[in-house]
Amino acid sequence: MTKAELVKLFKEMAAAERFIGDSPFKSRAYLFAAETIEEYGLDIESLKNVKGIGKAILNKTDEYLKMGRIKKHDYLMELIPKKYVKVLTPENAMALGKEWKSEIIKRFFNENKTLRSLPSKHLARFYVLKEIASRFKRNHVYTETEINEILMKLYKDYVALRRYLVDYGFLKRTKDGSEYKRGD
Repeated sequence: MTKAELVKLFKEMAAAERFIGDSPFKSRAYLFAAETIEEYGLDIESLKNVKGIGKAILNKTDEYLKMGRIKKHDYLMELIPKKYVKVLTPENAMALGKEWKSEIIKRFFNENKTLRSLPSKHLARFYVLKEIASRFKRNHVYTETEINEILMKLYKDYVALRRYLVDYGFLKRTKDGSEYKRGD
């Protein structure tokens, strides 16, 4: 376990976040962590005093020091298609992510933006569900009926689609299933 290895992990996480396109803040935080660790090293106590290094970064650094890996890194790298993994950098990640999204849309959506089929592979399914989730308003509370009406227009098996959106975290629902919100 070296400083260089942890810096590399944080840079890969930054690139993955940019590729996925969810949160520019996370990507910047991971890049800042990489730069800070290059400068300050792996000492958690020193890192605690650096403005801009938050609890999440400290926890991931500690996880790396204890386990030799970061679970979030593993998860993010699973979401990057193999053809992009070796060439992905923080600088080209957004462009490659847009390219992949365009590929997914062409492959799984009809011209009228309805879903042709639900992918069986996790990676493709993730991006299809991400695209569908983007059609829901942020911070808006939906009833199950409203969710169903939206999904029925997209795909015949709207119940499976709704379940996958919840399972993947793109939609959050109350325990009784009466209300839904977009997961991000």
